[in-house]
Amino acid sequence: AKEDEFEKFKNKIANILTGFGLIETNTYNLTSEKVQNKNMKAELKLAKIANALNEDYNVLRAWMIPSSLEVLKNNRQYEYPQKIFEIGTVFTPEEKSRVSVLISHKEANYTEARQILESLLDQLGIKYTIKETEHDSFIDGRVARVYTKDKGIAYIGEINPEVLNNFELEMPCVGFELNLNYLYKEL
Repeated sequence: AKEDEFEKFKNKIANILTGFGLIETNTYNLTSEKVQNKNMKAELKLAKIANALNEDYNVLRAWMIPSSLEVLKNNRQYEYPQKIFEIGTVFTPEEKSRVSVLISHKEANYTEARQILESLLDQLGIKYTIKETEHDSFIDGRVARVYTKDKGIAYIGEINPEVLNNFELEMPCVGFELNLNYLYKEL
C-alpha cells in the first residue's frame, strides 16, 4: 500500500503553511445555518441535516472560513497574533477539499494574507491572477478572487467588521479560502 497522492498534496500544503508560522486547526463538518449564512452575511445553499437534534449542527458546511472564525472566537482570550489554517471538506453539493487561512491581530491587513497566498502558490508552481471583486463577508475594496486558467479557486480579503461582530471578535481578521481539488488538478 502507498499513501494517496492527493493526501500527500494536502500534507505538502500543511507543511508549507506551518513553515509560515500558522497553526493547524480541525473543526467539524457539521455546523449551523446561522454560522454559515447569517453570521457571514451570505446566502449559500446548504445541505441540511434531516431531523437535526439541535440548531447548532443542522447543516453541512459549504465553506470553511466561518468554522475558522469560530476557532478564533473560542480562543480570543489567548495572545495575539493568532494565525491559523485548516484543511478540510466542504459540501457544495459534492464534497470538495479546501484550505482556509485566517490571521488576526491589531494590524492584520490584506497584504499579509496575500503574501502567504502568493508564496504558497509560487512554491507549488501554480500560475494565477488576482482580481478585485465584491463579497459581503469581506470589506469592499479589500477583497479579491484568485484565478488559474480562468477558474476561480479562492477568495482573499479582510473580514467585514459586521461579520467580526457576529462572531464576537474585536481584532481585525484577514484570510483566504482555496479550492484544493482544482489546484491539485493544475499540478
